[in-house]
Amino acid sequence: MVDESGRRFSLDKVVIDPAIKNRIMSADGDDHVGDWDGENIDDLVKELDRIEERVDANYNSLPHSSNLPEDLRGQVEKDFPIWACDKDQRCLTGEHADTVVSVDQIRTHYDKKHGGVEAFREKLRLEREQMIADLKLNP
Repeated sequence: MVDESGRRFSLDKVVIDPAIKNRIMSADGDDHVGDWDGENIDDLVKELDRIEERVDANYNSLPHSSNLPEDLRGQVEKDFPIWACDKDQRCLTGEHADTVVSVDQIRTHYDKKHGGVEAFREKLRLEREQMIADLKLNP
């Protein structure tokens, strides 16, 4: 809630125009170059194709990142890589953002390769610990 002076305080509820959440920005972040509502990943692919005819989109901040399930965020989304997911849990993936797969297919990949998503995260944690130990032994 904004007080009479027009000031907003940190605990005030912020109401964001939903249209802003749909924006796709240019790679340099200066221009609003397209929109995606987070409903259907095929619509995002079409919009990115349209945008790329004119400019480069900022794939690192595509809208509706909250559609990505929590267990696939962070290290997993960088490893796979996952660029965006729609509300039906279909994701735009691949090094060049050129493949659409389901969340279940991503989890199956990690099940086969590492024994699951959590096992992959644990593997990375152990590798990081080993690297730190090696650095301490050989400064």
